[in-house]
Amino acid sequence: MAPKKDTASISVRPDALSGEKCIITGEIAGFKRKDVEEILVKAGATIEKSLNKKVTLVVLGADAGPKKMETIEKLGVETKDWDDLIEEIKGEGGASSAAKDEDEDEDEDEDEEMEEPEEKPKPKKKAAPKPKANSKAKAAPAPAAKPTSSGSGDDFFAGKHVIVTGVIQGHERKDAQAILEKAGAIFEKSLNSKVELVILGMKPGPDKLKKIEDLGADTIEWAEVAKKLGLELHPEKKVAHVESGDAPDSIDGKTLLITGEIDGLTRSAAQKLLEGAGAKFAKTLNKSVELVVLGANAGPDKLNKIVSQGTPTVDWSDLIGKLGIDAEASEPPKKRAKKN
Repeated sequence: MAPKKDTASISVRPDALSGEKCIITGEIAGFKRKDVEEILVKAGATIEKSLNKKVTLVVLGADAGPKKMETIEKLGVETKDWDDLIEEIKGEGGASSAAKDEDEDEDEDEDEEMEEPEEKPKPKKKAAPKPKANSKAKAAPAPAAKPTSSGSGDDFFAGKHVIVTGVIQGHERKDAQAILEKAGAIFEKSLNSKVELVILGMKPGPDKLKKIEDLGADTIEWAEVAKKLGLELHPEKKVAHVESGDAPDSIDGKTLLITGEIDGLTRSAAQKLLEGAGAKFAKTLNKSVELVVLGANAGPDKLNKIVSQGTPTVDWSDLIGKLGIDAEASEPPKKRAKKN
């Protein structure tokens, strides 16, 4: 195990991360998590307790979890490797060897974690009104794929630094990565200046698309990748249309399930808020579920099952509005005592 470094030896500019809301994921070699947070705070950042839509920057260490990387990608949050970030924010005193790789000759081109999210410089924007979970709002259109080279198959991807964004129909993210690595591609952890080619799946995040445009990276749709590599192209799943119903006056004693993304909250935090209003929660969508709470971007399989089972649904914002729950509260309300 690498020895822990002295944070006092890291000199950073006090305004370097002013206004940024950060979290750290993965292991930062030579540092405890609280020491890394201390350095970021010295640079003007605010540390968030969990990965949510308030986060503007994710600091990546080693071995970041694949599910966390998937969430980051879905949220479209900017990411920066720890070593790169230190170089950007260090002050006149510079960063000591604590901020550098323990082996300076180590290859900097690390593969992107691609299980199945989490997201990548993100333009700052004013908060918009929360959309209904089943609203028809569309993400920004994907940039047209730019012509890169006339090569095909392995020759086309060999040696190119790439990332994948969006859903690859019929493939887990790690499987899509393995296919492209076999064809000679080199994966980046995040969308940065090294990326030469972005593979576009379905529904890429609008912030990611804006970043791709700003960087001027070449793009190619997965359908074209499949054609070049002779892969079977899986058809896009049909998604059932789910209408959210009226919010009930009470959820006391009801069995609920949440699906989709809840604006500004983790799934567990949203669940705790509703548990405080007396609800119980099922682990899966089964016949015991009396009401499904819809967030944004619910998965097609879950929506199809909701329709097939005929389970009633309600929009998250409608429900908390009807129940008078403050979703911005620092702590969820205490759970009601059971009635005798």
